[in-house]
Amino acid sequence: MTSNAYGALRTDTTMTADMATYATQGASFVINAYSQITMTDGANPTIISGDSVTNETPNDPTQTYNGKAIAWDYTILVNDGVNAYEIGVVDYDINGNGSFQYPGAEQGYFLMFLDGQVPPLNTPLTIGAIVDNGPSIDVDTVVPCFVLGILIGTPNGQRTIEKLCVGDEVQTSDHGAQRIRWIGSYELGPEELARKAKLRPIKIMAGALGFGLPESDFRVSPQHRMLVRSPIAARMFDAAEVLVSAHKLVDLPGVFVDNEVQSVTYFHILFDQHEIIFAQGAPAESLLLGREALKGVGVAAREELFEIFPQFLTPNFAPVPARHIAKKGKVIANMLRRHIVNNKPLIAVQ
Repeated sequence: MTSNAYGALRTDTTMTADMATYATQGASFVINAYSQITMTDGANPTIISGDSVTNETPNDPTQTYNGKAIAWDYTILVNDGVNAYEIGVVDYDINGNGSFQYPGAEQGYFLMFLDGQVPPLNTPLTIGAIVDNGPSIDVDTVVPCFVLGILIGTPNGQRTIEKLCVGDEVQTSDHGAQRIRWIGSYELGPEELARKAKLRPIKIMAGALGFGLPESDFRVSPQHRMLVRSPIAARMFDAAEVLVSAHKLVDLPGVFVDNEVQSVTYFHILFDQHEIIFAQGAPAESLLLGREALKGVGVAAREELFEIFPQFLTPNFAPVPARHIAKKGKVIANMLRRHIVNNKPLIAVQ
């Protein structure tokens, strides 16, 4: 068994070895990029084991990363001047000698984001108090892998999608903060992905859409539509902004079918109306619940949705999309070609 953690490699931050070793209160650092790691579970898969406070040795050497011991050291509270975040500082036995050397690269090798709290990139974070320095932490407190852990913009900062619940507010492009009316998910394992290759996720690399968006790599379902805003698109579709299915963007550098992933969990978020929300900072659609979308959510989910939105049952019900939806494959391909040839971003600055 393995556990996935989302956060940042310390080498992708300005946190020093001394800060990681001594949790220097009042010191500040910046996170430049997000990452994820996959740890092999130790003796107890329900926890992420720590290390001894006195001698820097792992409590459970069978908990590993790339074959070498890894352990949670302590949890600190950091703040960006507006919001506070808990970060688990993780030590890693890089040289394989059975202990964590200090101060040095093995201290704070990885910074885990806890309880769905994701600090912003390129923003000074000030170290506050150590809030936990026990023998272990519960594995459920760790933000999971990137497929599950896509970051959604909310009025209180970015949160991983699996931490969102009905009633939570999400920031939208058109209507400010909107409450989630329904959220659902389904998982596809290795056998199902092997049988249904068209359901493999589309991976969009950091910056692939232009102007640094998305802020870090993420995956979406093939039919999930991303917002395109550019003069080229406006001329071709007679609309300032259009929505394009992710699988139709694969000719764009940095956008491709992810054939590496072994399983994937897809999430749906539904509001009172179709909305443009922000995933890893990039504008994308919420669920547009038309006839075809209803077929894909399962019988139990459909029954629940009909109770929440009885209008879905009316014969002439037709959902209103938040933007023009581009559907013609040849036109979309031509649009992408023009962007690539002219080196223009899909998301132009407003």
